Amino acid sequence: MNRRTLRLLPVALAGTLALAACGGNAASQESAPAGQDRVQVVTSTTVYADLVSRIGGDEVEATPVINSVSQDPHSYEATSRDKLALSKAQLVVANGGGYDAFMDVLAKDLKLSDSTLVNAVDTSPIAEGEEGAADEHADEATGPDEHAGETAEEHAAHGAFNEHIWYDLESMRLLTDEIAKRLGTLKPESAAVFTENAAALTSDLKALEARVEKLHGALDGKKFAMTEPVPFHLLTDMGMADATPEGLSESIEGGGEVSPQAFNEMGKRFDAGEIDVLAYNTQTESPQTERIRKQAEGAKVPVVDFTETLPENTDYVSWMGSNIQAMESVAK
Repeated sequence: MNRRTLRLLPVALAGTLALAACGGNAASQESAPAGQDRVQVVTSTTVYADLVSRIGGDEVEATPVINSVSQDPHSYEATSRDKLALSKAQLVVANGGGYDAFMDVLAKDLKLSDSTLVNAVDTSPIAEGEEGAADEHADEATGPDEHAGETAEEHAAHGAFNEHIWYDLESMRLLTDEIAKRLGTLKPESAAVFTENAAALTSDLKALEARVEKLHGALDGKKFAMTEPVPFHLLTDMGMADATPEGLSESIEGGGEVSPQAFNEMGKRFDAGEIDVLAYNTQTESPQTERIRKQAEGAKVPVVDFTETLPENTDYVSWMGSNIQAMESVAK
């Protein structure tokens, strides 16, 4: 997959949308029949559609633009049917932060109001904290530009944040409150239902957070490496430190070639016992990632599989619970 891990926030978007003639995504489907008085919500991915469905229940219809693990939100190009779906939506929920930039383009092209669009990064303490740190760094900078001569990608990495915030449970808990509030405004007669459903989801998320906190004691100070930085927030919330050689996961996620130096460094860290677990993204397997997995297995380093999007026939809470359970096994 062609993707990039770290992007600056906010993303500057220019120009109008280049629309494809056809598309096979879920947002291409027809809206609910007239008279089926449900709030129409369009989300960028199945992760957010699941959360909206849990909060909205039978009062809401949530439709993800991307509903297949083979579709990459980083490089996805919106279709004319996606645009039509968003134009009819009463609420639009996206990740933001450059992860699903096609939603930003659609929102700008349709001139969606702030009351219609919810970006998860806007309620995330991770995005706020890391963006604030970047601003503080910029304010403190004096003298010559130390980043002069860098490529756009290299410059973007400074002060940027990891946008895969659905792997941060607190961010999803705060987003839950925001979604419930927005749905209540759109359908006041069902506001109590949305509040009740959101409270139940919040309880489930807090239970997962408690398991993460418990793991923090067992995993604090241990180190992980990752083929792609998808589960970064979950692992660092457990107290672990990122020991991935610089640029390795970024190269894989961007569809580039990992340098021989990075491969060698990864192998050395595995063999030296400097890495306690390898977080492996099974959705983007390639000869490069398979080589890294073999390095880990050869050094007897545990490998834990993660996915970027919601697996089929599961929900967000169950999915995150499975990821935590896998790390609980590592901690034993």
